[in-house]
Amino acid sequence: VRRLRARGVGRGIAAVLATLLGVALLIVTVLILALAVVPHVAELISAVREGVRDLREWLVAVGAPEFLLAAFDRLMLSVIAILRVDPVALAGPAVTVGTVLILSSFLTIFLLSDGDRGWRRVTGSMDPAHAAALTASATSGLDRVSGYLRRTALLAVIDAIVVYATLLVLGVPLAAPLSMLVFISGFVPYLGAILSATVVVLVTLAFAGPIPSLVVLAAIVVASVVSGRLLASTGLGTAVDVHPLLVLVAIPTGAALFGLLGLIGLLPVIVFILAVAKSIMAVLSVQEAEPQRTDGVVPRWLDRLAQWSWRGLVAAGLVWVLIEITVSIPGVIVPVVLALVLAATLAPLASRLRQMGLGRGGAAAASTVGVALVVAATVAIAVVWTVGPMRELVATAVDGAEEIHIQEVLDAVESVGGSILATAAAVLGALPRLLLILVLAPLIAFFLLRDAGTLWRDGISGVVAHRRERLDTIGGRSVGVLGGYMLGTALISLFGAVTSALIMIILGLPLAIPIGILTFFGGFIPYLGSAVTTLLAVLVALAVGTTTDVVVMMIWTIVFNIVQGNFVTPIVYGRAFSLHPAFILLAIPAGGELAGVLGMFLVVPFVAIIAAIWQPALDLLEADPMASG
Repeated sequence: VRRLRARGVGRGIAAVLATLLGVALLIVTVLILALAVVPHVAELISAVREGVRDLREWLVAVGAPEFLLAAFDRLMLSVIAILRVDPVALAGPAVTVGTVLILSSFLTIFLLSDGDRGWRRVTGSMDPAHAAALTASATSGLDRVSGYLRRTALLAVIDAIVVYATLLVLGVPLAAPLSMLVFISGFVPYLGAILSATVVVLVTLAFAGPIPSLVVLAAIVVASVVSGRLLASTGLGTAVDVHPLLVLVAIPTGAALFGLLGLIGLLPVIVFILAVAKSIMAVLSVQEAEPQRTDGVVPRWLDRLAQWSWRGLVAAGLVWVLIEITVSIPGVIVPVVLALVLAATLAPLASRLRQMGLGRGGAAAASTVGVALVVAATVAIAVVWTVGPMRELVATAVDGAEEIHIQEVLDAVESVGGSILATAAAVLGALPRLLLILVLAPLIAFFLLRDAGTLWRDGISGVVAHRRERLDTIGGRSVGVLGGYMLGTALISLFGAVTSALIMIILGLPLAIPIGILTFFGGFIPYLGSAVTTLLAVLVALAVGTTTDVVVMMIWTIVFNIVQGNFVTPIVYGRAFSLHPAFILLAIPAGGELAGVLGMFLVVPFVAIIAAIWQPALDLLEADPMASG
C-alpha cells in the first residue's frame, strides 16, 4: 500500500488492490495445501505407523526399558493424532470461515485506507511527545510483524523445496504432501519444524530405510542452518528480535487458547506488543509532579487515592487476565511455574559458577543441564521402581490396616491407596504431556537464568527511579524466598526418604525403595505429605513384619514426624521465610482445591512470597516524594 501510494494511487484503490492480492494468495495457498495434503492423510498416517514400528523394533533390539517404550508409544500416538484430518469437520464450519474471511477482508481494506487517519484521531488528545513516541513504536511494530511474516514464509518455502527435492532424488513416495506439511509447520516456531521433521523421517524410514531417512534429516538441518545464515545478512535477518523465552511460552499458550490459529498468529501479536510496550509504559508511568498544596481542602489520602485509582483498575485488570489464563491453560502454566521454581532454586549455583569464570550462558547451561539430568533420572527411577509395585504396595498397606481392626483407618488407607493408583495411572496416561513439560521447563529455566536480569531491567526501565529500586527489592526477595524454600524442602524430603528406606532395608521389609521415593516426593507437601508416606511404612510392617518390626517402624515414624515437624522444618523454613506453621497447614488444602497436587506443592512458597513482599508492595503505592507537598 505504501508503494502504491508513493506512485500516485489513491488511498481506497491501493487498499482494495492490496487486500484482493492478499486474499487471492491466501485462497490459492489453502486450496493447494488442501489438494496436496488432505487426500493423502490416510497414506501418511499408514507410512508413519510403519516407520514407528521399525523404530520401535530397533529400540527393543537395543534393550530399551519398558517405561521408555511406553513413553515412545504414547508420544508417537500423539504425533499420529495431529496428522488426522476430518474432511467433514473441516467442511462443517465453512460458512463461519467464509463469514470471517469476508469481514476480515473489509476490515483490512478500511485499516489500510483510513488506519493512519484513525490513529491520528486517537492520539490527537495526547501529549505531542508521547503521541510521537507511540506512533513511531507502532509503526516499527507493524514493520517488525511484516518482516517476521515475510521471513517465516520464505524459510517455510525454502524448507519445503529442499524436502521435496530430496525425497524426489531418493525416490520416496508422497513427496508433495510431505513438502506441504513442512511448509505449514514452518509457521509454528520450533515445535513445527520438530514435528514435520519427525513425520518426514518416519515416512522415509518406512519407504526407503534408515540411511535415506538420515539423509533427509541431514538435508532438513543443513537447509535450516544455511537459509538462516543467508537471511542474517539481509533486512529479513534482523526484522524481528523476540526472546526465545517468550516464544516457548507463546507456542503452548496460542495452541491452548486458539488452536492452530493461535500457534501461527500469537507470536506476531507478541512481536507488535513488544514494539509498543515501552511507549505505552512511558505514557502510563507516574510522572514526577510539581509540589502541590491542598491547604487542607483535600485530605492527603484522598489525593493519593485519586492519583492511583485508574492505575489500580489497570492492575486489577491485568491480575484478572492472569487468573483467567491460569485457569484456562494449565498446560502452559505448569512448565512456566516449574521453570520459575527451578530458576530460583538454581540462581545461587549459577551465580557461583559465574564467579568461577563461566559466562552467563555457560553457567546457566551447566546449572540447568545438570539438574535436568538429575530430575530426569529421578523421574525414570521413580517410574521404574514405583509404578510396577504400586498395586502391591497399596494392597500390602491395606492388609496392614486390616490388622489394626479399626474401620476408619482401613477406609482412610483404601482412599489414599486409590488416590495413589489413580495418580500413577494419570501420569502414565499423560506421558506425552509430561515429556513436553520436562522439555519446556528446563529450557525456560535456562533462559531465565541466563537473561532474567536483563529482561527484568528492560521491563522496569520505564519506571521512575525510586519505584524501580523498590521493584528490584520485591524481585530479589521473591527469588530468594522461592529458592530458599525449594532447597530447604528438597533437603527435608531427601532426609526423610533416605532414613525411611534405610530402616526398612535394615529390618528386611519389602517395598523399601518405592516407599522411600514416595516419601521424597511427599516431603514437598509440608507436614502432611511426610506423615502420610511414612505411615505407609508402618502399614507394610503390620502386614508382613514381626512385632519388633512394627514397634521399630512406629517409634521411628512418631520420632521422625515430631523432629521434622517441630525442629527440622521450622529451622529450614525459618531461614527461607518467616511463616507460622498454622498458615502452612491452612494453605496446603487451599492449594489442593485450586490446582490439585501441584497447588499443594507450590502454595506455601507463594504464600511466603506474598508475606515477604507485601510491605514493599505497599510502599510502592506511596505518592511520589516530590508530589507530597
